Amino acid sequence: MADRPERVPADEVRQRMLDAGRAIALEAGVGLTIDHLRLEEVIARAKVPRSSVYRLWAYKDNYLDDLLIYLAGPGSFFTNSEVFDPETFAILKGVIAGHWHLAGTLPGRRAILCETVRLAAARNYRALSESPYWRMHNALIATVGSTPAGDARDKIAVALEHAQFQSRVSMLGLFGYLSAALGLRCRDPGRSIAHLVLTGGTLIQSLAIRHVLAQAALQHTAEAVDTDRLLNSPVPGPGIDGEPADWTLAAFGYLAIMDAFTELDPGFIPPDSPP
Repeated sequence: MADRPERVPADEVRQRMLDAGRAIALEAGVGLTIDHLRLEEVIARAKVPRSSVYRLWAYKDNYLDDLLIYLAGPGSFFTNSEVFDPETFAILKGVIAGHWHLAGTLPGRRAILCETVRLAAARNYRALSESPYWRMHNALIATVGSTPAGDARDKIAVALEHAQFQSRVSMLGLFGYLSAALGLRCRDPGRSIAHLVLTGGTLIQSLAIRHVLAQAALQHTAEAVDTDRLLNSPVPGPGIDGEPADWTLAAFGYLAIMDAFTELDPGFIPPDSPP
């Protein structure tokens, strides 16, 4: 008697198919050309019965709609991360702890703040530039405007915005930490930390997009070489020891935004140890 095919619950079939589609999309460098995805290839990767798949999705377009929603939302790297790059927060805490002896004076706290921005913003810029998940996220944003109006497009847009919102919420927590440790406060209540987070995050993401584009064209055009130089050559800025230090353009721009929105409270008394 022939062996019966594996019985796989419908929920597991769905999850395997979505994860397999995501893996194939990432390998292909994705998103914008996801229509080229072959359903039979996804089924083979997912190792699920064809009949179960076609009971869930009668047509390939139905599967692609669900896959795009998954890539934008539950299957997004950003939805499941506390920040776009978790190491950014670790760098920030490390700088503060490592230079806590400077926290007793306003100039010392300013030096610590500048150093956290210099290192953390540079790290976040590099991490975004190198992340295939983030590139896929942006490819999905680009497809929203060209996707036919309907329930699928609405769900993709909502999922993408939710992922961005989750990142902003975690960044608000990061600035809460800076407030508790260094006495960072808003310059004006009409210009909130939420405004700062949205503006600064948009800056870092925009510069990362320019980096990806310049790298792709680097061998073909002098304009890309010039853009890469501006983006990635060091620019002078304040160092932790009072001497100039090498900054990335992304970090220096982020510091300018922070200075426009926030200041250090001169009357702040730091805790005995980093929070």
